[in-house]
Amino acid sequence: MRRQRRWRGAIAATIVLVIAGLADGNGVLLLGGVVPLAYVAAGALSRVRPPDEDDLALSRSVTPTPAPPGRPVTVTLTVTNESDRTLPDLRIVDGVPRDLAVLQGSPRAGTTLEPGETIEIEYVVVARRGEYAFEPPHVRVRGLGASAVTTTAPEPAGDNSLVCRLDADAPPIEETGRTRIGQLTTDRPGEGIAFHSSREHQPDDPASRINWRQYAKRGELATVNYEQQVAATVILVVDARSPNHVVAGRGRPTGVELAVYAATRALSDLLAHGHDVGVAIVGLEGDGPAGLVWLEPRSGPEQRSRALESFRLATDATTPSEIRDRNPGESMTGSERYEADRAAEQHRKLIDLAPANAQVALFSPLLDDVPIGGVETWRGAGLPTVVLSPDIVPENTASGQHAQIRRRTRLARCQAAGARTFDWRRGTPLPLIIEQAFAADAKLAGRLGAGAGGSGGGSGRDSGPTTGPVGDPSAGGDD
Repeated sequence: MRRQRRWRGAIAATIVLVIAGLADGNGVLLLGGVVPLAYVAAGALSRVRPPDEDDLALSRSVTPTPAPPGRPVTVTLTVTNESDRTLPDLRIVDGVPRDLAVLQGSPRAGTTLEPGETIEIEYVVVARRGEYAFEPPHVRVRGLGASAVTTTAPEPAGDNSLVCRLDADAPPIEETGRTRIGQLTTDRPGEGIAFHSSREHQPDDPASRINWRQYAKRGELATVNYEQQVAATVILVVDARSPNHVVAGRGRPTGVELAVYAATRALSDLLAHGHDVGVAIVGLEGDGPAGLVWLEPRSGPEQRSRALESFRLATDATTPSEIRDRNPGESMTGSERYEADRAAEQHRKLIDLAPANAQVALFSPLLDDVPIGGVETWRGAGLPTVVLSPDIVPENTASGQHAQIRRRTRLARCQAAGARTFDWRRGTPLPLIIEQAFAADAKLAGRLGAGAGGSGGGSGRDSGPTTGPVGDPSAGGDD
């Protein structure tokens, strides 16, 4: 607590004028001492009594927490005057963590608070992976004449931290058997829920699949075939190279954080539907082949835990920097060239590691041309490929617009190579993008079930963009 008194200069001026007036016998000087004395008297009458601990009730609400990276989080600080006196000049500043950016609103407010009256301060911050503790808010009370100031830092009730996790809103995964039915539909008849065709009844066919309607109409027994659904093998590839550890602005998630968050959502969704999922982190020096952080495709909750640990390695790799748009023809530095060559080697190694009938899903902000080489390599080997790219490039500057054009050109090149491309733009919920990216059409799924690689096709830019909590991947947000 700190008290600040004003008008000390006025007291000194009064004393000087009075002494001078008495010594000189000058009535004008004595009268002049009345002016600063009036300010001193006003300050004395408006003196502030320091608020007691029970005079102000503070409570903070952080919603949602835990939150995924990039999600807008609403912080509400409620202050109630529980004393029996009016606070004429109340000023409040909430203790926002230094590493978080305020997206909307303000953590500051100033008001007059009557007894029993409440003020709410609401603002929005952007979530970044980790746990961030709020500092106690600074509360300053002034008197009517501002002659005294009292500053306190009371600890509010409620939420005092924001937790951001990659799997913040992902559903739990239940253990599934190896004879599971997946979500990919094939051209072949079998077990399922959607009607496919009917055939002549065989003695060993289950009674549940008899077409009783046809029997009632024609007196003939027939067996119903449904569209068979199969489990797929998907390898989630995260581009965690250093050029992608960039942010669109202070306090925003990096391109790798958003790519990993999208991969985490895809991981949870695919495992929940009974698919085998593998993980490959490109750009790190891991213990796997060619330096990959590699996780063999499997299913179940243990696989999810191992995959999340691999994703955390990707987000912890380097310190984020600002986005830098490389000019056409600009040469790479030695370290950048080594990293690009290493990534190309890891892309080629994935062809040997991928099981038969596997799909590859690449998560990258596509800030340079290196991922395109990987897509062309995988498509050349016949691997069905999906590219999901979070858009973190700001377009409010000329350089940002230039970088955005080049990024979308890279998406088009991936599509031309035969990949299904999905541009996770501002405004589209991530679950919708994940659903579009991995809900294979019957032709592709039929090839997967039959054991042949497919070409993919289709573009997320036509079927829909991608997401961010706030609807802005570079600023935050999901659904």
